[in-house]
Amino acid sequence: MKKKIFLFIQILLIFILASCVKQTEQPSFTAVITPLATPNITDTQTVLPSPSEETPSFEPVSPSPTVIPPNSTYIEFYNLYADLTKTSEMRRDIIYWSEKGPKTEILEKHNIITTIDTDEKEIYLTFNLGYEHVRGNTEKLLEILKDRSILATFFLVGEFIEVFPEKVKSIHADGHTLGAHSYYHIPASYTMTDEEYIDDFIKTEKLLKTALGDEYERMRYYRPITGEYCERDLYIANALGYTTVLFDATYSDWNRTIVNGWEYAYSELAKDVHEGAIYQLHIVTPDNIEALPVFLDELISYGWTFKVFE
Repeated sequence: MKKKIFLFIQILLIFILASCVKQTEQPSFTAVITPLATPNITDTQTVLPSPSEETPSFEPVSPSPTVIPPNSTYIEFYNLYADLTKTSEMRRDIIYWSEKGPKTEILEKHNIITTIDTDEKEIYLTFNLGYEHVRGNTEKLLEILKDRSILATFFLVGEFIEVFPEKVKSIHADGHTLGAHSYYHIPASYTMTDEEYIDDFIKTEKLLKTALGDEYERMRYYRPITGEYCERDLYIANALGYTTVLFDATYSDWNRTIVNGWEYAYSELAKDVHEGAIYQLHIVTPDNIEALPVFLDELISYGWTFKVFE
């Protein structure tokens, strides 16, 4: 009897325990499951390469730091820095240049071109264009040069560019090099402050930019006016990216009130012929326009060639 009671109690305990255990709900394979976030394929996002593709490795690139010289001033038009603190230490006494002048230490220091050291029969023709007192001389000069396939360097006064933009376009279109020769040809550069002197360059460049439009490229050469300047002038021109070009062959052809005739001009031109000569010429009278064809043809016949600053 006791065994039966004990067995009954065991069965009862098993039944009670089984009724206390909650059944685990089985998942439905037909139910619609809403994911937490559905990726939008059309959104711009990084697409991982397939396992068969090789994943490129990217190294972070650090931008190169802009090297700014100490004590420098940023000049926006040229997008460069120039150390103008040095100008206060430079000599302001006037330097006078003539074609026979020696290349001094100051000229060497600021990379000034006064002549070309060569044994070749080469000549550089340069023309200062400030004012066209004889209308048509520019066109005549361009024809003389074009007929002989000669390129030259033209140092332009800003006012010439402003008054005669079409002539400047023609000079540029023929492939000649353009250089700066001040904005108004007055006052002398050594009388200006640093700011006025820099602004003089910028005004001239802006006029050239207006004249040439999409064809504009900043000028790289400079010639001081009147042959008078100081060391500060040479330093700033160099700091702005200009190479100053002087000359070692010239004569007094700049006075528009004096007409000596083509034979006089020819004799003056012929006196200065030498290897690497840099001629500085003007066309304010008919003299050079009439003498140049004879002079150039004679040089060509003797094997001389003509170079240009580029």
